[in-house]
Amino acid sequence: MLGTENPIAEIARLAHDAGALVLCDGAQAAPKLPLDMAELGVDFYAITGHKLYAPTGIGALWTKLDLLREMPPFLGGGSMIRKVTKEGTTYADPPARFEAGTPAIAQAIGMASAMRWLDMVGMEAVRAHEEQIADYALERVTEVPGLRVFGPARGPGRLGPVSFEIEGIHAHDVSEILDRHGVAVRAGHHCAQPLMDRLGIAATARASFGVYTTTEEIDRLIGGLEDARRVFGL
Repeated sequence: MLGTENPIAEIARLAHDAGALVLCDGAQAAPKLPLDMAELGVDFYAITGHKLYAPTGIGALWTKLDLLREMPPFLGGGSMIRKVTKEGTTYADPPARFEAGTPAIAQAIGMASAMRWLDMVGMEAVRAHEEQIADYALERVTEVPGLRVFGPARGPGRLGPVSFEIEGIHAHDVSEILDRHGVAVRAGHHCAQPLMDRLGIAATARASFGVYTTTEEIDRLIGGLEDARRVFGL
């Protein structure tokens, strides 16, 4: 939500020192950052397809094989059984034991193609573009009176998205007016209600960026925000 690059390796080290396992939600990071699982040191790393230019309805979970071998299946169905008798059941080896039933074949093909495309673009180039666009957006939004940005200030390592509120306008109203300008943002609590409570707010508007985002689109965003202020007489 905040465009913060969290210190995952340090978090993982502290968690392991306390005897805990670490599951990292990489849905936002995977489409933007080069990832080295050995460097991060986590036990599980989850990503979703639709945020990395793949179809919806599919994702992936990276983990260590020894952990998978210790885990029981959570779904039953075809292809996850080794043998069934009257006396008992044995399950297939990982990862098959966790992939019950007919897989999402078309989505898997699409996700593989999307990841190959990102590899072709180069994740260092993807990150550099993300940082440039986020920095430009953070520079431009300061021109909008009454706008408050949540997250780190401009600087190296500051990524998108850019979450903000405009004093006197609810985030959902901001989103609706931006839609009239052909600008799509997400408005609400962004599945981060504890963070919203910590910040003392109900909702924000969030502008997210992709490899296709241009500075001209950021300029259109600013124009839409200025229109929102006019509509509400600010």
